Amino acid sequence: MPIDNSRDKDDIMKMMQGFPPAANHQVLLANWREPDIARWSFNHLRQLLPTAPMRPANPPATFASTRQDLDDLSFMDARGDRQRLGAFLAASQSDCFAVMKDGKLVYDWFGGFGAPDRQHIVFSITKSMASLLAGVLVGAGVIDVQRQITDYLPELGHSAYAGATMRHLLDMQIASGFREAYLDTDGVFMAYRRASAWNPIEEGDRNDGLRDFLTKMPVSDVAHGTRHHYCSPHSDVLGWVIERSGGASFAELFSRHILAPCGAVHEAYISLDTFGAPRVSGGLCITIHDLLRIGQMVYDGGCFAGQQIVPQSWIDDIYHQHDNHIWLQQQDGQGPRLFVNGNYRSQWYRPDQTRQIACAIGIHGQWLWIDRAARLVIVKMASNGTVVDTDTDRTLLAAFNAIEAALD
Repeated sequence: MPIDNSRDKDDIMKMMQGFPPAANHQVLLANWREPDIARWSFNHLRQLLPTAPMRPANPPATFASTRQDLDDLSFMDARGDRQRLGAFLAASQSDCFAVMKDGKLVYDWFGGFGAPDRQHIVFSITKSMASLLAGVLVGAGVIDVQRQITDYLPELGHSAYAGATMRHLLDMQIASGFREAYLDTDGVFMAYRRASAWNPIEEGDRNDGLRDFLTKMPVSDVAHGTRHHYCSPHSDVLGWVIERSGGASFAELFSRHILAPCGAVHEAYISLDTFGAPRVSGGLCITIHDLLRIGQMVYDGGCFAGQQIVPQSWIDDIYHQHDNHIWLQQQDGQGPRLFVNGNYRSQWYRPDQTRQIACAIGIHGQWLWIDRAARLVIVKMASNGTVVDTDTDRTLLAAFNAIEAALD
């Protein structure tokens, strides 16, 4: 597990302080995802990128609490060493952590710039939130998962999406030549980030935006529906289908159908490219307690406060024990990083198909964990300096098991 031993806490808290801030405390489009700097930027994204607001509920919902102090909860980490929950959260550069049991807030923890009323970017948890909105539109009959993507977006007819269905898209089973290379500095993934307005445009380069990039998604000689190929642009295509089918912006539709009906207290927002297209693959920023509310809605089969928000059939299908043969056929040929007995359905992970758990995961340490059998919803938001930190993820899974045992 990585230890936060680079800048000290006092130095990190000086980020973007002063008029102007000192050069070594400035957060820019060119450095906002770098270690330590991310401690500020992941909690203040709308000060760096164009965003669209999402309205909360009016009036907002409240939830009961039966608080317990879990800071000293002891468990074994991925290496067999003894950990305490609070110390683990601090060392893994967490910003927020919260636990609900039986719909009641049991525990929350804040570090760095994390705060109950501060929106934090959740990266690829955004994909799972988009799935919920897609489920609403499927239930309304405006999206059919068996239809081809190009029925909705003919602009993609000469891209990797030609011939693929919406079900292929939702389950990340589209064959393409794109690689999810987070450390790429000059290849296709960097071009994708620039198109999304997440990185500055180099002098002399042209930026035609995210959706132009999607129309040029490189093809593959592998057939759709034969391998699991995790590819963030697929979720941006899903967002495009949602907007065109729903007749409104993603931000408006998510506010109307998910955020407000789940009783959100605070506004959420999503990052946009320079042409106004939302980064549905990873640009959602939301407070931890509002994400808990959405998680509780999923736990309750798509229902919140007696109102059916997402069709129960959509939620039940995510939890259903589907054949995981394709999940095991990863595009890179190495097999799943986690969840060997799991699956991926409608932009959600199933960690173990023998257990009633669904989860959403984002890079740099974002987690939404929904365990029906244990009656738990857990959210972790972080600014881990490592993009994908498997040791920390495995230790977090051990922490989830310890929380389940402690609250049983």
